[in-house]
Amino acid sequence: MPFSRRTIVIALLLSAASPTCAQTQDKATLVREAFASPYGKALTAELGKSLRASADPACLTDKGLAADQLESRGRDIVVTWGTHMLEGASAFIDRQNSDNPFPGAAELESLKSNPDVKRYLAMEEPIRQAKILDLIFEHFDRYNVVARVKLGAVYPLETGNEALLRLNPTDATEERLETFVSKSRSKGLKRFLQLSDQEAIAQSAAIKKASSPPFPHTFFKGVETDLAELCIRSGK
Repeated sequence: MPFSRRTIVIALLLSAASPTCAQTQDKATLVREAFASPYGKALTAELGKSLRASADPACLTDKGLAADQLESRGRDIVVTWGTHMLEGASAFIDRQNSDNPFPGAAELESLKSNPDVKRYLAMEEPIRQAKILDLIFEHFDRYNVVARVKLGAVYPLETGNEALLRLNPTDATEERLETFVSKSRSKGLKRFLQLSDQEAIAQSAAIKKASSPPFPHTFFKGVETDLAELCIRSGK
């Protein structure tokens, strides 16, 4: 099975969207916090619109489901399956890393206690959350296409939803981080960023050695059953 460069990047992001939080928090917490962010709430609202537009009206009547219930129930479904994707991809990366350990791992870990590194990571959190959300919705939508689930897409880069794209905090956060780094004289921060780049390269090389890596959208296999409970149809 070919493993594209794009899939390598996705797997790396799923494994460690943040060098600290991905390791110190469980994946369910990471996903819930991402959905609680302003960008997460905006994507959830878009999911609600898609569900209301796509749900079969007769089925909703039969199940006694009100249209205004779909958004919260749909969010819970995507949170559950997005967590499953994050856990599955991260477990794969962890196995590759254990077989191909990064030499600077101990030093990188120790640098996380540096005050400047802590501040940098706290500032970086909106980027991590946005990456998690985009990856989840990208591969949720992709699986729905493959499985012929009759639900409109949510992922803004796919739909071209300019309003949602403007709500993504990544660009603004990156600018603040660049300013922070350029003004910082912290040797610890600079060493941390250097080692983080080296670790990413090492992880990418480790993943390339894998013979049969998973593709992220495959972790959503079975989500159509849950969506059917919300009157979202599948098939031809």
